[in-house]
Amino acid sequence: MIRALDAATICLGLIASASAAPAHPLHLTNEWKVSIDAKGEVATLQDRGHLDAAVRDPLEHAIHAWTFEPGRVDGQPAPTETMVTLDVTFVPSADGKYAVRIDDARTGGAVNVATAKKSPPRMPRDAIHLGLMALVVVKADYDTDGKIVAVEPQPDQGINASKSLQAATVAAVRKWTVDPEQVGGHGVAASLMVPICYTVTDGRAPPEFAREWTPPGSRSKIDNGGAYALEPAARLKSDVIGRTL
Repeated sequence: MIRALDAATICLGLIASASAAPAHPLHLTNEWKVSIDAKGEVATLQDRGHLDAAVRDPLEHAIHAWTFEPGRVDGQPAPTETMVTLDVTFVPSADGKYAVRIDDARTGGAVNVATAKKSPPRMPRDAIHLGLMALVVVKADYDTDGKIVAVEPQPDQGINASKSLQAATVAAVRKWTVDPEQVGGHGVAASLMVPICYTVTDGRAPPEFAREWTPPGSRSKIDNGGAYALEPAARLKSDVIGRTL
C-alpha cells in the first residue's frame, strides 16, 4: 500500500510547496532505538531524530510491522535493544504528495551524538588548502558500556586521507562513546566504521563522494560522522529495501 504525505507537511528540512510537484525527490536518514522481544517482534520505538509527526508516524507504523532476528544468550533468542537507521526517499507525484520509499535499513550500535558534538574532528593546519576534498574512514571498537577502546584508520576506504587527517580523526573518535546494543539486558561489545569528511571549498557544495561513504558490498550511504555497524546482534528479517510504504 502506498502511503502519500502532503508536501506541505514534510518539514525539518523537507518542506516543499504543495501547490506543485517538487522537481526532485527528498532524502532523509533517521535513527530509532528499537526494543525487540525474543520472537523478533517490535515492542517499543524511540525516535532519536525528533522528526515531525507527519514524517515520523508512517515510518514508525511500518517499523512496528517488521520482523527482526534478535540477539542470543546461550544460543537462545533474547529480548534485544538495537538502533535502527533508515535511509528513505520521499518520491514526489504530480498531485503534490510524496510516497515514501525505503532505500536502506540497518541495525547495530550507534555513535552517541552528544559526545561526538563535544569532540568534533579538527582539521590539521598542514592539511588546509582550497580545494581539499578528503574522506577518512576509521574502525572503532567499543566495550559493553559503549566506551571506545581502539580506533584504526582504514586507508583503503579513504580518499586523499593523509596521515595528519587520519591522526586528527583517530584523536576525535577516541573521545566519543557508543550507544551499544543490549541483549538480555547486557551491553554488547562490537565495532563501527565511521567516515569523516574534510573539505575546503569556495562556498560550493562538495561532491557526493566527499560527503558520504558506501561500505564495500553494501547499498548503505553513511553520512559524515555517521556509523556502520559491523556484525550487529540484531538483524532485520523483513524484506523492506526498495519497498514503498
